[in-house]
Amino acid sequence: MHHKQIESIWFKTVGLSVVQRCNPNAVLLTHQSTMDRIGKGTWQIDYTSVTGGEKICIGDQELQVVFAPGHTDGHMGLLHVNTNTLVVGDHCVGHGSATLDSRNGGNMKDYFETTYKFLELSPHVLIPMHGRINLWPKYMLCGYLRNRRAREASILHSIENGAQTLFDIVSKTYSDVDRKLWIPASFNVRLHVDHLNSLHKLPKDFSLEMFSRSCDDFISRV
Repeated sequence: MHHKQIESIWFKTVGLSVVQRCNPNAVLLTHQSTMDRIGKGTWQIDYTSVTGGEKICIGDQELQVVFAPGHTDGHMGLLHVNTNTLVVGDHCVGHGSATLDSRNGGNMKDYFETTYKFLELSPHVLIPMHGRINLWPKYMLCGYLRNRRAREASILHSIENGAQTLFDIVSKTYSDVDRKLWIPASFNVRLHVDHLNSLHKLPKDFSLEMFSRSCDDFISRV
């Protein structure tokens, strides 16, 4: 796992423990898929399962829960209705592109659809989980779509030119990127390959079985 992902998970789980200890009356609002992964060992008090569309009113401030799968299958966003500010969580980052969590329900098709959903909300401000707030949401979200489409096209091109393993695809697609970033990049590559397969775009001679086996050997080759 990439060190930034370890850091992120550590802060989120430790953060929940701190909230639980300091405010035992707190109620966690989360998607059931996320709660199943958090487990009772990390959060032992009340929680409310949300699926999107719920309204949270705090004084005269209103927040709307937005179901935003892609990064994980239970990822959620929050829209501050009063200011049309969108908290996008891990869907966007302050700099660069987001890494999807392939082991916790990350899905490229969902990621594309959630990005379009965010665009339809026309937020005035984006607040990512990591990095600075963004005052040009449409520009940022459209940039994310362009980047993901370009990466997917590059991945398909690599496969069409003989790449069969995860290492082959990453080394060709990310040849201009620091090798230290290949591991997080590989998480997205796996999901792009799944997405290409769902669209029936993979060449007939590409073996998904061989590709899946190669994922276990990837880290040792980087």
